[in-house]
Amino acid sequence: MHTPLRSTLIALLLLASASCATITQGTQQTLIFKMDPDSTVCSLSRVGDGELGTVSKQKNTIVVSKDKDDIIALCTAPGHEAQTIKVVSHATSAGLAGSILDLGITDLATGAMFVYPDEVRVNLSKTGQTTPTAPKYSAPL
Repeated sequence: MHTPLRSTLIALLLLASASCATITQGTQQTLIFKMDPDSTVCSLSRVGDGELGTVSKQKNTIVVSKDKDDIIALCTAPGHEAQTIKVVSHATSAGLAGSILDLGITDLATGAMFVYPDEVRVNLSKTGQTTPTAPKYSAPL
């Protein structure tokens, strides 16, 4: 027998699940690196996780777990100045909605409420040229 209270509770649970970033957006993300020059290699790390891996022209994507902490990319190429790039993590709108419904406990614990930009551009200056300020990449909300 369905009571109005039971139907309401089921509807609220479904609503909470639907807006939970862990379910709707997952806990991992693929980052794509566009690099110049072609010989660029970037080592990626994150506080608490250490080395995440490397990307290059031959393998310019990496799958990372979502997290509140930014990713640091140390990029080098022969004959070019090394550059450190901060890939900035931001809270998603689905994560913020989930925080209203369950105080963000699930999405915060899994990292799903955060997102990195999908694409990161790396342009290294030749040795001896002025190196531009290291860009910070942030994802849209």
